[in-house]
Order: sequence, then structure tokens, then C-alpha cells
Amino acid sequence: MASSVIDSSWLSAAEPSWDDLRIFLAVVAHGSMNGAGKALGQSQPTIARRIRMLEEALGVVLFQRGPNRLDLTEAGKAVLEAASPMAEAASAVPKTAAAYRPDPDAPVRVTATASATMFLSFNAAELARAADPCEITYIPTRRRLDLAAGEADIALRMRRLPEADDSLIVRKVGVIAFAIYASSPEPQAVIAPTEDPALSRQAAFTTDFAKEHHIPIAARIGDMPIRYQAAKAGLGAAMLPCWLGDADSALVRVAEPREDLIEDVFLLTHQRSRNRANVKRVATAIAALFKRQGRVLSGESGALSGAA
Repeated sequence: MASSVIDSSWLSAAEPSWDDLRIFLAVVAHGSMNGAGKALGQSQPTIARRIRMLEEALGVVLFQRGPNRLDLTEAGKAVLEAASPMAEAASAVPKTAAAYRPDPDAPVRVTATASATMFLSFNAAELARAADPCEITYIPTRRRLDLAAGEADIALRMRRLPEADDSLIVRKVGVIAFAIYASSPEPQAVIAPTEDPALSRQAAFTTDFAKEHHIPIAARIGDMPIRYQAAKAGLGAAMLPCWLGDADSALVRVAEPREDLIEDVFLLTHQRSRNRANVKRVATAIAALFKRQGRVLSGESGALSGAA
């Protein structure tokens, strides 16, 4: 009868090799030793021999053999549960290593919030000329992608200086101010962000504006580009970045930006990739763009200068 528990004395005496565990996981994944052999480029007898070696090393039976089928024993299920995270970790190793290999032709991936990415998109032609001949990949997300893990090459972070990390190169490149805009000077409703006003300064400002003007909230829209389109359509007043609201003749500013809604913008690169020619070129171009458009971004100017 197949053993249903793992004898810890066997585990301490003879630890299995990762290669044997990899073969075990392949047999489970493909449902047979023949299928695992084809996937791994090994013969069925070799796979069978390695499974027997693994069972002997662990001191348990991993598979219940039957006609044309293999079923995991209770011990096999336990080993599968323990080994699966190892397989996931092993599969992540090539991706992690790839992040450390310089590839001069790889696209430069820039991650930022929707509002910052939209600003970059308005100036995409300028940035493309500065980065030529490399490609730029824009990744708009509020999730903080991990530069150390190679999820992006350049990050624009807002509001506050990121936590200290010796592997990151951080520099402030400018600010982005936010104000409330509407399609008429006397809006009849408000478009609020989806965030809790107790947790979000933008949501709190929008809620206070609605109360002060005794107008209802017509909708709650978290995505800034969609909120912008809704404001243009006349749904109500909305919190928008000043560079966008001031540049659109269909909108008027109905509330000035508060000091706590002028957010610092930081450009981050990783020590590993900062000296890649393409990354350095794109980072320099973004920093120059923020400097040149400083008055627009801070809400001091009413129109974008030279936007693409």
C-alpha cells in the first residue's frame, strides 16, 4: 500500500535534486512519463528511472501506477504542494536575469499615472525624436512597477519622494497642478473621483466644491481621461491637471489649484539601467520636457507651448 506521509528522517538524510523535482513536476503536468519525456527531451525509461530515484531519496511512493495512468499518492500531493513554489521561483530566474542584461535595442519602458502619461503622449513626437532610433513603451498605471525587477526602465512618481532605496536614482523634474474645470463658468453638477474624500485630497477638494456651490455629484469617475471627456461633454465640473484643462478652449477653470494639489513629480531609474544609452536619452528628454513646460504644468500658463 502506498505511503501517505513523508518521513522527515528521509528528507533530512537525502535531499532531492532540483532536476529530479523538475521531472516530477513535468510528469504531474503532462499526466504521464512519456509526455514528460517528450516535453523535457528525455526518454520514457530515463524519466521512470529518475522518478524511482526521487521516491527512494524521499522514502515514499509518489505515484500510484495503473493501466495507462498515474495517480498521485497522498505523499505525492504533499510533495507537489511543496515543490510548486520552487518551480515558480525557478521560472522567474530567467526573467530576473534578463532585466540585468543590457539590451541596447530594447524599447525604453516608461511607467506613470494616467495624467502624467497623458502629458507625455501630448508631447510624444518630441520625445520620439529625442529617443530616436529607440522605441518608447508607455505604461499608464497607478501601480508602482518594480524597476529593480525589470518591470519598467523609467518611472514617474508623484506627490512625495519615494522611500529610500540605494538602487534607485531619483530626481525631481517638476510639478503637476490640479484644478477644477467645467464646460461653463457656472456648472450645475460635479464629477467626483472614486476615491474616499477622507483619503484623497483631490476627492476632498471636489466634494468641498460641490458643497460650497450647492450642486450635486453627477457621477464618480476614477479614470482621469474619461473624467476629462465627461467634463467636456457638459456633465459637470471635474478635477483635472491644469496643463490639460487650460489647453482646452471648451473648458474653463472654475476653481484655482490649492497648494496641496500641486504635486511634485520625481523621475526614477535603476542603477542597473540608468547608463544604457537609450534609457539615459529618454530620461534626459523627459526631464527637459518638464522643465520647458514648467509654467504650464504648475497652472501658471493657460496653454501648452509646442505640444505635439
